[in-house]
Amino acid sequence: MPANRGSRILVAGALIDSTGNGLFMASATLYFVSVVGLPASRVATTLSIAAVFGLLSPVPLGRVADRHGAVRTYVLLMCLRGAGYALYPLITDLSGYAVLTCVLYAADRACSPLLQVIAAAVAGQQERTRTLASIRAVRNIGLSVGLLGASAVLGFPSRAAFTTIFLVNALSFFAIAALVLWSVKAAGDSALSPLRGAGNGGGPQGHAGSGSPPSRAPTPFRDVRFMVFTASNGILSLYDTALIVLLPVWVIQRTDLAHAWSPVLLTVNTTLTVLLQAAVPRFAKDAQGARRLVKCTALTLAAGCALFALAEELPMWASLVAALGAVAAMTLGENLHSVASWELSYLLSPAEARGQYLAMFSMGITSQKVFGPVLLVSLLLPLGPWAWVVLMALFAVATLGALWSGKPTPSPGADEAATPDPLPSEAR
Repeated sequence: MPANRGSRILVAGALIDSTGNGLFMASATLYFVSVVGLPASRVATTLSIAAVFGLLSPVPLGRVADRHGAVRTYVLLMCLRGAGYALYPLITDLSGYAVLTCVLYAADRACSPLLQVIAAAVAGQQERTRTLASIRAVRNIGLSVGLLGASAVLGFPSRAAFTTIFLVNALSFFAIAALVLWSVKAAGDSALSPLRGAGNGGGPQGHAGSGSPPSRAPTPFRDVRFMVFTASNGILSLYDTALIVLLPVWVIQRTDLAHAWSPVLLTVNTTLTVLLQAAVPRFAKDAQGARRLVKCTALTLAAGCALFALAEELPMWASLVAALGAVAAMTLGENLHSVASWELSYLLSPAEARGQYLAMFSMGITSQKVFGPVLLVSLLLPLGPWAWVVLMALFAVATLGALWSGKPTPSPGADEAATPDPLPSEAR
Protein backbone atom coordinates (compact mmCIF):
# COMPACT_ATOMS: atom_id res chain seq x y z
CA MET A 1 0.00 0.00 0.00
CA PRO A 2 1.23 3.54 -0.69
CA ALA A 3 2.49 5.60 2.24
CA ASN A 4 0.59 8.72 1.18
CA ARG A 5 -2.72 9.12 3.07
CA GLY A 6 -4.55 10.55 0.08
CA SER A 7 -3.36 7.62 -2.02
CA ARG A 8 -4.64 5.11 0.51
CA ILE A 9 -8.05 6.78 0.39
CA LEU A 10 -8.09 6.41 -3.41
CA VAL A 11 -7.18 2.73 -3.06
CA ALA A 12 -10.09 2.25 -0.65
CA GLY A 13 -12.37 3.90 -3.19
CA ALA A 14 -11.13 1.55 -5.91
CA LEU A 15 -11.95 -1.44 -3.70
CA ILE A 16 -15.50 -0.18 -3.22
CA ASP A 17 -15.82 0.57 -6.94
CA SER A 18 -14.71 -2.87 -8.09
CA THR A 19 -16.84 -4.66 -5.50
CA GLY A 20 -19.91 -2.85 -6.81
CA ASN A 21 -18.86 -3.64 -10.38
CA GLY A 22 -18.57 -7.32 -9.49
CA LEU A 23 -22.06 -7.33 -8.02
CA PHE A 24 -23.47 -5.70 -11.15
CA MET A 25 -21.53 -7.81 -13.67
CA ALA A 26 -22.76 -11.05 -12.13
CA SER A 27 -26.41 -10.05 -12.14
CA ALA A 28 -27.28 -7.46 -14.81
CA THR A 29 -27.65 -9.64 -17.89
CA LEU A 30 -29.40 -12.36 -15.90
CA TYR A 31 -31.90 -9.80 -14.57
CA PHE A 32 -32.79 -8.22 -17.89
CA VAL A 33 -33.13 -11.55 -19.68
CA SER A 34 -34.83 -13.68 -17.02
CA VAL A 35 -36.79 -11.11 -14.99
CA VAL A 36 -37.52 -8.22 -17.36
CA GLY A 37 -37.82 -10.61 -20.32
CA LEU A 38 -35.63 -8.84 -22.87
CA PRO A 39 -34.33 -11.09 -25.70
CA ALA A 40 -30.75 -12.18 -25.02
CA SER A 41 -29.72 -11.26 -28.57
CA ARG A 42 -31.04 -7.70 -28.11
CA VAL A 43 -29.20 -7.36 -24.81
CA ALA A 44 -25.97 -8.49 -26.46
CA THR A 45 -26.48 -6.05 -29.35
CA THR A 46 -27.12 -3.22 -26.91
CA LEU A 47 -23.92 -3.99 -25.04
CA SER A 48 -21.96 -3.89 -28.30
CA ILE A 49 -23.44 -0.51 -29.22
CA ALA A 50 -22.77 0.78 -25.71
CA ALA A 51 -19.15 -0.32 -26.04
CA VAL A 52 -18.80 2.07 -28.98
CA PHE A 53 -20.08 4.92 -26.81
CA GLY A 54 -17.54 3.88 -24.18
CA LEU A 55 -14.80 3.90 -26.79
CA LEU A 56 -15.59 7.43 -27.99
CA SER A 57 -16.48 9.22 -24.74
CA PRO A 58 -13.12 9.57 -22.90
CA VAL A 59 -11.50 12.18 -25.17
CA PRO A 60 -14.30 14.79 -25.19
CA LEU A 61 -14.84 14.31 -21.46
CA GLY A 62 -11.08 14.53 -20.96
CA ARG A 63 -11.20 17.90 -22.72
CA VAL A 64 -13.94 18.96 -20.28
CA ALA A 65 -11.72 17.86 -17.38
CA ASP A 66 -8.77 19.87 -18.70
CA ARG A 67 -11.00 22.93 -18.85
CA HIS A 68 -13.04 22.59 -15.67
CA GLY A 69 -10.91 20.35 -13.47
CA ALA A 70 -10.38 16.61 -13.20
CA VAL A 71 -11.85 16.30 -9.70
CA ARG A 72 -15.00 18.25 -10.52
CA THR A 73 -15.56 16.27 -13.72
CA TYR A 74 -14.83 12.92 -12.07
CA VAL A 75 -17.15 13.58 -9.12
CA LEU A 76 -19.98 14.68 -11.43
CA LEU A 77 -19.51 11.54 -13.53
CA MET A 78 -19.59 9.41 -10.38
CA CYS A 79 -22.85 11.03 -9.30
CA LEU A 80 -24.26 10.46 -12.79
CA ARG A 81 -23.25 6.81 -12.61
CA GLY A 82 -24.78 6.42 -9.16
CA ALA A 83 -28.07 7.92 -10.29
CA GLY A 84 -28.03 5.92 -13.52
CA TYR A 85 -27.39 2.54 -11.93
CA ALA A 86 -30.13 3.26 -9.38
CA LEU A 87 -32.58 3.58 -12.30
CA TYR A 88 -31.93 0.06 -13.61
CA PRO A 89 -34.61 -1.61 -11.44
CA LEU A 90 -37.17 0.74 -13.04
CA ILE A 91 -36.35 -0.31 -16.61
CA THR A 92 -39.11 -2.37 -18.23
CA ASP A 93 -38.38 -2.22 -21.97
CA LEU A 94 -35.53 -2.43 -24.45
CA SER A 95 -35.44 1.27 -25.37
CA GLY A 96 -34.99 2.37 -21.76
CA TYR A 97 -32.33 -0.28 -21.23
CA ALA A 98 -30.47 0.78 -24.38
CA VAL A 99 -30.45 4.52 -23.61
CA LEU A 100 -29.39 4.08 -19.99
CA THR A 101 -26.72 1.50 -20.81
CA CYS A 102 -25.16 3.67 -23.53
CA VAL A 103 -25.05 6.70 -21.21
CA LEU A 104 -23.51 4.68 -18.39
CA TYR A 105 -20.93 3.01 -20.63
CA ALA A 106 -19.83 6.46 -21.81
CA ALA A 107 -19.52 7.70 -18.23
CA ASP A 108 -17.83 4.51 -17.03
CA ARG A 109 -15.06 4.54 -19.63
CA ALA A 110 -14.34 8.25 -19.17
CA CYS A 111 -13.63 7.81 -15.45
CA SER A 112 -10.52 5.64 -15.75
CA PRO A 113 -8.16 8.24 -17.31
CA LEU A 114 -9.50 10.93 -14.98
CA LEU A 115 -8.68 8.74 -11.99
CA GLN A 116 -5.14 8.39 -13.34
CA VAL A 117 -4.84 12.20 -13.43
CA ILE A 118 -6.19 12.52 -9.89
CA ALA A 119 -4.05 9.70 -8.50
CA ALA A 120 -0.90 11.21 -10.01
CA ALA A 121 -1.57 14.60 -8.40
CA VAL A 122 -2.61 13.19 -5.02
CA ALA A 123 0.24 10.69 -4.78
CA GLY A 124 3.09 12.82 -6.14
CA GLN A 125 6.03 11.64 -8.20
CA GLN A 126 7.42 9.04 -5.80
CA GLU A 127 4.11 7.33 -5.04
CA ARG A 128 2.31 7.79 -8.37
CA THR A 129 3.02 4.41 -9.94
CA ARG A 130 2.70 2.52 -6.66
CA THR A 131 -0.70 4.09 -6.08
CA LEU A 132 -1.96 3.07 -9.52
CA ALA A 133 -0.57 -0.43 -9.01
CA SER A 134 -2.31 -0.72 -5.64
CA ILE A 135 -5.56 0.45 -7.22
CA ARG A 136 -5.21 -2.24 -9.88
CA ALA A 137 -4.47 -4.92 -7.28
CA VAL A 138 -7.46 -4.11 -5.07
CA ARG A 139 -9.69 -3.97 -8.14
CA ASN A 140 -9.00 -7.67 -8.69
CA ILE A 141 -9.82 -8.37 -5.05
CA GLY A 142 -12.97 -6.26 -5.07
CA LEU A 143 -14.20 -7.77 -8.31
CA SER A 144 -13.87 -11.27 -6.87
CA VAL A 145 -15.67 -10.22 -3.68
CA GLY A 146 -18.48 -8.67 -5.71
CA LEU A 147 -18.88 -11.72 -7.93
CA LEU A 148 -19.02 -14.02 -4.90
CA GLY A 149 -21.42 -11.69 -3.11
CA ALA A 150 -23.75 -11.65 -6.09
CA SER A 151 -23.63 -15.44 -6.26
CA ALA A 152 -24.73 -15.65 -2.63
CA VAL A 153 -27.60 -13.19 -3.10
CA LEU A 154 -28.73 -14.76 -6.37
CA GLY A 155 -28.95 -18.14 -4.69
CA PHE A 156 -32.45 -16.89 -3.92
CA PRO A 157 -33.24 -15.03 -7.17
CA SER A 158 -36.06 -12.53 -7.02
CA ARG A 159 -36.72 -9.00 -8.22
CA ALA A 160 -35.99 -7.76 -4.70
CA ALA A 161 -32.58 -9.48 -4.70
CA PHE A 162 -31.63 -7.91 -8.02
CA THR A 163 -32.89 -4.50 -6.90
CA THR A 164 -30.76 -4.72 -3.76
CA ILE A 165 -27.66 -5.48 -5.82
CA PHE A 166 -28.32 -2.59 -8.21
CA LEU A 167 -28.89 -0.11 -5.38
CA VAL A 168 -25.78 -1.21 -3.47
CA ASN A 169 -23.76 -0.73 -6.66
CA ALA A 170 -25.36 2.70 -7.20
CA LEU A 171 -24.55 3.83 -3.66
CA SER A 172 -20.92 2.79 -4.15
CA PHE A 173 -20.44 5.56 -6.73
CA PHE A 174 -21.56 8.27 -4.32
CA ALA A 175 -19.19 6.81 -1.72
CA ILE A 176 -16.33 6.91 -4.24
CA ALA A 177 -17.07 10.55 -5.10
CA ALA A 178 -16.84 11.44 -1.41
CA LEU A 179 -13.58 9.50 -1.01
CA VAL A 180 -12.00 11.25 -4.00
CA LEU A 181 -12.85 14.65 -2.52
CA TRP A 182 -11.43 13.50 0.81
CA SER A 183 -8.23 12.24 -0.80
CA VAL A 184 -7.61 15.57 -2.54
CA LYS A 185 -8.26 17.44 0.70
CA ALA A 186 -5.86 15.12 2.54
CA ALA A 187 -3.16 15.75 -0.07
CA GLY A 188 -3.47 19.54 0.31
CA ASP A 189 -3.15 22.47 -2.07
CA SER A 190 -0.17 20.92 -3.86
CA ALA A 191 -2.54 18.29 -5.25
CA LEU A 192 -5.53 20.55 -5.78
CA SER A 193 -3.70 23.13 -7.90
CA PRO A 194 -3.01 20.95 -10.98
CA LEU A 195 -6.52 19.47 -10.76
CA ARG A 196 -8.46 22.74 -11.01
CA GLY A 197 -8.39 22.94 -14.80
CA ALA A 198 -7.40 25.71 -17.15
CA GLY A 199 -10.76 27.42 -16.83
CA ASN A 200 -10.26 27.74 -13.06
CA GLY A 201 -6.75 29.08 -13.02
CA GLY A 202 -5.13 25.72 -12.53
CA GLY A 203 -3.28 25.37 -15.81
CA PRO A 204 -1.04 27.30 -18.11
CA GLN A 205 -4.02 28.67 -19.97
CA GLY A 206 -5.68 30.17 -16.95
CA HIS A 207 -3.13 32.35 -15.12
CA ALA A 208 -4.82 35.49 -13.91
CA GLY A 209 -3.21 38.75 -14.78
CA SER A 210 -0.93 37.33 -17.43
CA GLY A 211 -2.05 40.00 -19.87
CA SER A 212 -2.00 37.58 -22.78
CA PRO A 213 -4.80 35.59 -24.38
CA PRO A 214 -5.01 31.90 -23.45
CA SER A 215 -2.93 29.67 -25.65
CA ARG A 216 -4.47 26.77 -27.47
CA ALA A 217 -4.00 23.52 -25.59
CA PRO A 218 -2.17 20.74 -27.44
CA THR A 219 -4.23 17.86 -28.77
CA PRO A 220 -3.17 14.21 -28.87
CA PHE A 221 -4.56 13.87 -32.40
CA ARG A 222 -1.69 16.01 -33.73
CA ASP A 223 0.95 14.34 -31.55
CA VAL A 224 2.33 11.58 -33.78
CA ARG A 225 4.58 10.09 -31.11
CA PHE A 226 1.76 9.88 -28.61
CA MET A 227 -0.61 8.33 -31.14
CA VAL A 228 2.03 5.71 -32.00
CA PHE A 229 2.53 5.05 -28.30
CA THR A 230 -1.23 4.69 -27.80
CA ALA A 231 -1.58 2.25 -30.71
CA SER A 232 1.46 0.24 -29.60
CA ASN A 233 0.12 0.06 -26.07
CA GLY A 234 -3.24 -1.17 -27.35
CA ILE A 235 -1.58 -3.98 -29.30
CA LEU A 236 0.57 -4.98 -26.32
CA SER A 237 -2.62 -5.04 -24.22
CA LEU A 238 -3.90 -7.95 -26.31
CA TYR A 239 -2.57 -10.15 -23.50
CA ASP A 240 -5.73 -9.08 -21.63
CA THR A 241 -8.02 -10.54 -24.29
CA ALA A 242 -5.74 -13.55 -24.63
CA LEU A 243 -6.00 -14.37 -20.93
CA ILE A 244 -9.65 -13.51 -20.33
CA VAL A 245 -11.43 -14.32 -23.61
CA LEU A 246 -9.16 -16.56 -25.66
CA LEU A 247 -7.85 -18.80 -22.87
CA PRO A 248 -11.14 -20.61 -22.01
CA VAL A 249 -11.89 -21.23 -25.70
CA TRP A 250 -8.30 -22.37 -26.30
CA VAL A 251 -8.51 -24.90 -23.45
CA ILE A 252 -11.65 -26.42 -24.96
CA GLN A 253 -10.69 -26.42 -28.63
CA ARG A 254 -6.90 -26.75 -28.79
CA THR A 255 -5.85 -28.90 -25.81
CA ASP A 256 -6.68 -32.19 -24.13
CA LEU A 257 -7.18 -30.47 -20.77
CA ALA A 258 -10.41 -30.90 -18.85
CA HIS A 259 -12.69 -27.88 -19.09
CA ALA A 260 -12.41 -27.41 -15.32
CA TRP A 261 -8.79 -26.28 -15.74
CA SER A 262 -9.93 -23.07 -17.42
CA PRO A 263 -11.05 -21.29 -14.20
CA VAL A 264 -7.93 -22.60 -12.46
CA LEU A 265 -5.73 -20.94 -15.07
CA LEU A 266 -7.74 -17.71 -14.74
CA THR A 267 -7.30 -17.86 -10.97
CA VAL A 268 -3.53 -18.13 -11.42
CA ASN A 269 -3.69 -14.93 -13.46
CA THR A 270 -5.70 -12.94 -10.92
CA THR A 271 -3.69 -14.21 -7.93
CA LEU A 272 -0.34 -13.40 -9.52
CA THR A 273 -1.62 -9.96 -10.49
CA VAL A 274 -2.44 -9.12 -6.88
CA LEU A 275 1.00 -10.32 -5.74
CA LEU A 276 3.03 -8.70 -8.51
CA GLN A 277 1.44 -5.26 -8.26
CA ALA A 278 3.15 -4.78 -4.90
CA ALA A 279 6.63 -5.46 -6.29
CA VAL A 280 6.76 -4.13 -9.86
CA PRO A 281 6.25 -0.34 -9.35
CA ARG A 282 9.70 0.15 -7.80
CA PHE A 283 11.26 -0.56 -11.20
CA ALA A 284 9.37 2.21 -13.05
CA LYS A 285 10.06 5.40 -11.13
CA ASP A 286 11.25 7.26 -14.22
CA ALA A 287 11.10 7.06 -18.00
CA GLN A 288 14.27 4.99 -18.28
CA GLY A 289 13.00 2.40 -15.81
CA ALA A 290 9.61 2.26 -17.52
CA ARG A 291 11.20 1.68 -20.93
CA ARG A 292 13.28 -1.16 -19.46
CA LEU A 293 10.04 -2.74 -18.25
CA VAL A 294 8.64 -2.51 -21.79
CA LYS A 295 11.61 -4.57 -23.01
CA CYS A 296 11.05 -7.11 -20.23
CA THR A 297 7.37 -7.19 -21.15
CA ALA A 298 8.24 -8.24 -24.69
CA LEU A 299 10.40 -11.12 -23.44
CA THR A 300 7.80 -12.45 -21.02
CA LEU A 301 4.96 -12.19 -23.53
CA ALA A 302 7.07 -14.00 -26.12
CA ALA A 303 7.78 -16.75 -23.59
CA GLY A 304 4.07 -17.03 -22.82
CA CYS A 305 3.18 -17.33 -26.51
CA ALA A 306 5.84 -20.01 -27.02
CA LEU A 307 4.56 -22.04 -24.07
CA PHE A 308 0.94 -21.77 -25.26
CA ALA A 309 1.99 -23.04 -28.69
CA LEU A 310 3.97 -25.89 -27.09
CA ALA A 311 1.03 -26.86 -24.87
CA GLU A 312 -1.07 -27.65 -27.95
CA GLU A 313 1.39 -30.36 -29.00
CA LEU A 314 1.95 -32.08 -25.63
CA PRO A 315 0.04 -34.83 -23.79
CA MET A 316 -2.36 -33.76 -21.07
CA TRP A 317 -0.18 -33.36 -17.96
CA ALA A 318 2.75 -31.89 -19.84
CA SER A 319 0.28 -29.60 -21.59
CA LEU A 320 -1.05 -28.46 -18.21
CA VAL A 321 2.45 -27.60 -16.99
CA ALA A 322 3.13 -25.65 -20.17
CA ALA A 323 -0.22 -23.85 -19.90
CA LEU A 324 0.47 -22.89 -16.28
CA GLY A 325 3.89 -21.58 -17.30
CA ALA A 326 2.34 -19.67 -20.19
CA VAL A 327 -0.25 -18.01 -17.97
CA ALA A 328 2.41 -17.12 -15.40
CA ALA A 329 4.71 -15.64 -18.05
CA MET A 330 1.94 -13.67 -19.72
CA THR A 331 0.66 -12.44 -16.35
CA LEU A 332 4.14 -11.21 -15.50
CA GLY A 333 4.24 -9.41 -18.83
CA GLU A 334 0.79 -7.96 -18.15
CA ASN A 335 1.90 -6.46 -14.85
CA LEU A 336 5.25 -5.20 -16.14
CA HIS A 337 3.50 -3.53 -19.05
CA SER A 338 0.70 -1.95 -17.03
CA VAL A 339 3.17 -0.25 -14.67
CA ALA A 340 5.40 0.91 -17.54
CA SER A 341 2.45 2.25 -19.53
CA TRP A 342 1.09 4.25 -16.59
CA GLU A 343 4.42 5.97 -16.10
CA LEU A 344 5.14 6.65 -19.76
CA SER A 345 1.62 7.81 -20.63
CA TYR A 346 1.80 10.34 -17.80
CA LEU A 347 5.24 11.59 -18.77
CA LEU A 348 4.23 11.94 -22.43
CA SER A 349 1.12 13.99 -21.58
CA PRO A 350 1.39 17.80 -21.46
CA ALA A 351 0.18 19.08 -18.10
CA GLU A 352 -2.34 21.49 -19.64
CA ALA A 353 -3.98 18.72 -21.71
CA ARG A 354 -3.41 15.69 -19.52
CA GLY A 355 -7.08 14.74 -19.38
CA GLN A 356 -7.34 14.57 -23.18
CA TYR A 357 -4.04 12.75 -23.58
CA LEU A 358 -4.73 10.09 -20.97
CA ALA A 359 -8.25 9.68 -22.35
CA MET A 360 -6.79 9.05 -25.81
CA PHE A 361 -4.33 6.62 -24.24
CA SER A 362 -7.20 4.71 -22.63
CA MET A 363 -8.85 4.39 -26.05
CA GLY A 364 -6.02 2.10 -27.15
CA ILE A 365 -6.81 -0.27 -24.31
CA THR A 366 -10.56 -0.05 -24.89
CA SER A 367 -10.09 -0.67 -28.62
CA GLN A 368 -8.34 -3.97 -28.05
CA LYS A 369 -11.20 -5.03 -25.79
CA VAL A 370 -13.62 -4.30 -28.63
CA PHE A 371 -11.63 -5.75 -31.53
CA GLY A 372 -9.33 -8.18 -29.70
CA PRO A 373 -11.84 -11.03 -29.30
CA VAL A 374 -12.56 -11.05 -33.04
CA LEU A 375 -8.85 -10.99 -33.89
CA LEU A 376 -7.75 -13.66 -31.43
CA VAL A 377 -10.72 -16.03 -31.33
CA SER A 378 -12.17 -15.73 -34.84
CA LEU A 379 -9.04 -15.10 -36.92
CA LEU A 380 -6.00 -16.46 -35.06
CA LEU A 381 -7.28 -19.42 -33.02
CA PRO A 382 -8.09 -21.54 -36.14
CA LEU A 383 -4.40 -21.29 -37.11
CA GLY A 384 -3.41 -23.65 -34.30
CA PRO A 385 0.09 -23.13 -32.84
CA TRP A 386 0.81 -20.57 -35.54
CA ALA A 387 -1.71 -18.27 -33.84
CA TRP A 388 0.79 -17.75 -31.04
CA VAL A 389 3.57 -17.07 -33.52
CA VAL A 390 1.47 -14.33 -35.13
CA LEU A 391 0.60 -12.89 -31.72
CA MET A 392 4.28 -12.95 -30.77
CA ALA A 393 5.08 -10.98 -33.92
CA LEU A 394 2.39 -8.42 -33.08
CA PHE A 395 3.87 -8.02 -29.61
CA ALA A 396 7.35 -7.52 -31.11
CA VAL A 397 6.17 -4.80 -33.50
CA ALA A 398 4.22 -3.07 -30.72
CA THR A 399 7.26 -3.16 -28.44
CA LEU A 400 9.39 -1.42 -31.05
CA GLY A 401 6.69 1.21 -31.48
CA ALA A 402 6.38 1.75 -27.73
CA LEU A 403 10.14 2.08 -27.26
CA TRP A 404 10.44 4.56 -30.14
CA SER A 405 7.53 6.72 -29.07
CA GLY A 406 7.82 6.28 -25.31
CA LYS A 407 10.88 8.44 -24.74
CA PRO A 408 9.58 11.72 -23.29
CA THR A 409 11.01 14.91 -24.77
CA PRO A 410 12.01 17.30 -21.97
CA SER A 411 10.06 20.54 -22.00
CA PRO A 412 12.14 23.72 -22.13
CA GLY A 413 12.31 25.72 -18.92
CA ALA A 414 14.40 26.39 -15.91
CA ASP A 415 12.83 23.78 -13.71
CA GLU A 416 13.40 21.03 -16.22
CA ALA A 417 16.91 22.21 -17.01
CA ALA A 418 17.93 21.98 -13.41
CA THR A 419 16.98 18.35 -12.99
CA PRO A 420 16.75 15.22 -15.15
CA ASP A 421 13.24 14.62 -13.78
CA PRO A 422 10.93 14.76 -16.84
CA LEU A 423 7.79 15.45 -14.80
CA PRO A 424 6.14 18.86 -15.00
CA SER A 425 6.64 20.81 -11.78
CA GLU A 426 2.93 20.91 -10.97
CA ALA A 427 2.81 17.12 -10.54
CA ARG A 428 5.61 16.94 -7.99
